[in-house]
Amino acid sequence: MNIINRTNYPLIFDDFINDFFKVNHMSIPPHNIKETENDFQIEFSVPGSNKNDFEIEIDSDNLKITKKKDESNSINNYSRQEFKYGFFEKSFFLPDSIDQNRVTSKYDNGILKIVLPKKSEVIIKNKKKFINVK
Repeated sequence: MNIINRTNYPLIFDDFINDFFKVNHMSIPPHNIKETENDFQIEFSVPGSNKNDFEIEIDSDNLKITKKKDESNSINNYSRQEFKYGFFEKSFFLPDSIDQNRVTSKYDNGILKIVLPKKSEVIIKNKKKFINVK
């Protein structure tokens, strides 16, 4: 059972079109997805933010994480800027086994962590069983 990544990355010709028309594309920060016996955990590396910058929404079977655009860095005249503090949006498909009423999130030390608990009947069903050979 997995959380399915819905890609928000540029398509094949998006880089060419964005460069030609000088359009800024969003940069999705690195993220980890981990499954434990009791939950899924998604962690985003987003240093330099604060907890009020994020919006996390569940709509039916879709989890959407959005970081609002930070205008404070856009007024500086960088000769090169590799740190991305701006807007991003990432979506995931949630399986039926997620208890959507108990989803939690926390931002600490540059890491946004979202915990998606599994429904209790799924946890019991997925317990390992060993069968004795007679």
